[in-house]
Amino acid sequence: MNDLPSYSGGFTVVGGVRETPLESLREIWRYRPLIGELVRRDLKVRYKNRVGGILWSLAAPLMQVLTIHLMIKFFLTQVNGYSGYLMAVMFLWQFFQNCILDASNSMLNNAALTRKIYFPRAVLPIVTLLTNTIHFGISFLFILVYLFIVPISDPIYPKNLHPEALLVIPVLAGVATFSLGLGYLLAYLNTLYEDVRFLTITTMGLFFYAVPILYPIERVAARPGIYEIYMLNPMATWLVAFQRALLPPIAVEGAPPVTMPWAFMGIAALLSLAILAFGFIIFERSKWTMMERL
Repeated sequence: MNDLPSYSGGFTVVGGVRETPLESLREIWRYRPLIGELVRRDLKVRYKNRVGGILWSLAAPLMQVLTIHLMIKFFLTQVNGYSGYLMAVMFLWQFFQNCILDASNSMLNNAALTRKIYFPRAVLPIVTLLTNTIHFGISFLFILVYLFIVPISDPIYPKNLHPEALLVIPVLAGVATFSLGLGYLLAYLNTLYEDVRFLTITTMGLFFYAVPILYPIERVAARPGIYEIYMLNPMATWLVAFQRALLPPIAVEGAPPVTMPWAFMGIAALLSLAILAFGFIIFERSKWTMMERL
């Protein structure tokens, strides 16, 4: 009985000894085979009985890209080749959004499993992150194909392909870190208050307009003072960095070109790591409280 985990004073207790965050991370590492099994389960469940299979994960962002592109082309000031820039950030945004929403529901969706067997509950948001990373990998291949064939007369790639494209890897790691930290916080809050799920969906819809997707970041850079504050949003920085890793700055009349935002990437990395640490600690200290609510 002494080996059974319990909850006391905000800390996980195993065998009468308080478990530190480092020990929690070691426990998660020991359960990595379970993480792999849960990821495979999620992939099978998500696409069970779907004729299109995993290709359906491309449908929603593709429809958004098409709609926004047509809106810009016919009703707003047109930016040459903007569909390629839009394609690059839309799938990254979809990855971020899915990670947040899936992680926030991870405890509730796996309530039956958590009641049956013991395993570190912190693996559940990690599983949703890995599952969505696989989806994004397929989406990224689609982005590359798009850049190589559109526009037909003068494709964006290979002319604009350069070594900085490899920066998509650390940028994706930054987005994953940021989303996992928020996911831990929201998973905790959503278990205690189910209204959080609806607030999260609404907030994500509003947050969509606070990042450079519908408009080029050059429009923001044209307003000194606002740009510096705007780029303190980690997700805005990661989207710009991802776009610049794949494509050169956009030529927008009356606005300066925005190159790779190195300084803001450093700030975004620090903020993302801080949010992950904070979210993980809150989740770990509250996991047995959450179990009581499931």
